[in-house]
Amino acid sequence: MFMLIWNNIARRRTQSTLTVTITMLTVLVFVMVLGVFQTVSQGLALSRERLGADAVLMPKYSSVKADDLLFTAMPSNIYMPIEVVEEAKQLEGVAAMTPQFYCQTLALGCCDPGEEARIIGYDPESDFILKPYLEEAYQNGIDQEQLIIGHNYEDDDLVGYNYMILGRVFKVVAALQPTGTGMDSTFFMDWRTAQDMCLESEVLRSNWTKRDPHDFISVIMIKFEDGVDPDAFVRQVEESGIEAKCILTGETISSLQSQLEVTMQVMFALWLASLLIAVLSLVGRFNALAKERKKEIGLLRAIGLKKSQVFGLIIGETCAMALMGGVLGSGIALLCMDPIIELLKDAFKLSPSVWSSPLALLCGAAGVVLALLLGFAAAVFPAWKSASMDPQAAITQGEVN
Repeated sequence: MFMLIWNNIARRRTQSTLTVTITMLTVLVFVMVLGVFQTVSQGLALSRERLGADAVLMPKYSSVKADDLLFTAMPSNIYMPIEVVEEAKQLEGVAAMTPQFYCQTLALGCCDPGEEARIIGYDPESDFILKPYLEEAYQNGIDQEQLIIGHNYEDDDLVGYNYMILGRVFKVVAALQPTGTGMDSTFFMDWRTAQDMCLESEVLRSNWTKRDPHDFISVIMIKFEDGVDPDAFVRQVEESGIEAKCILTGETISSLQSQLEVTMQVMFALWLASLLIAVLSLVGRFNALAKERKKEIGLLRAIGLKKSQVFGLIIGETCAMALMGGVLGSGIALLCMDPIIELLKDAFKLSPSVWSSPLALLCGAAGVVLALLLGFAAAVFPAWKSASMDPQAAITQGEVN
């Protein structure tokens, strides 16, 4: 039976190729849409779980968007006076808070990162953001010559080696677990070191000719006490007179989730339309093929094949072609996912760290299963109709291909 299925596919190369191509294109689009959706959804879920802060205080008149600040590693040179830290301590409902200082690398030399990247100087004494991801030896802080890297740099196996940033050599002592946020593509160092580098770097120094970076911070990460109303906390910040504005991480994540759902609904609707077109095309093809094969099917019935065997033969041919299309479509889609994520990461706040081998295998397997279901659904009626034909009538009416 298997050889007969293969021979029937092979001797109708043009028709078989067309069937495989229709299935492949349908699966290709499905796996891409599913991959993007899963990457964003899992990234946002991971961010909600691992971001660690309930709110962020940032400079009051900063134009940086909340989602760019939290979910990308875009360099954000935003600063407010360090006195804001003492003022923030007077706010009610704060369980923990830690300041951070931002600066950036520059794509200048062979030993620097290949593009601008965010550097975050953190305060080891008050930090609660990095501490859960660090080994015990580094939970109380790192030296001024040490560096912690985000998960997206881990592929280079940098831990234990030296790394040069803006002409200064650091030893990489730890790599963070994936967080689904901009932390995955960020360098972390002691905040005093980051402030010193603003004066040491010839390029960064131009921003500090009339002020001292040690007198400024970029943001304050805040964790709420239990039972705190986030909206009430935002109002408290606005009414306090602090030269800072408050963004809620949960609200930002929910906003991104809502935008994602709307966008994905449109994408899935378009894909469903293409799926319907594919089903109709395949049903038409298999119906036409059944008419062409009347005499062939009649002869098979005449030499002793049962209805169930003829039905299984046609379904087997269809599923074999669908499987080829599914494997090809899934394979091509998975090969394209890295550049697609890179292309869409700013629009959808995608974190490349979330796109992993298990997720890729899951999406690829879903594509293959879809292809088999598509092939079976499109061929089941033509197969049943062909298997039910009277052998003598089929031989009389049909032509042998």
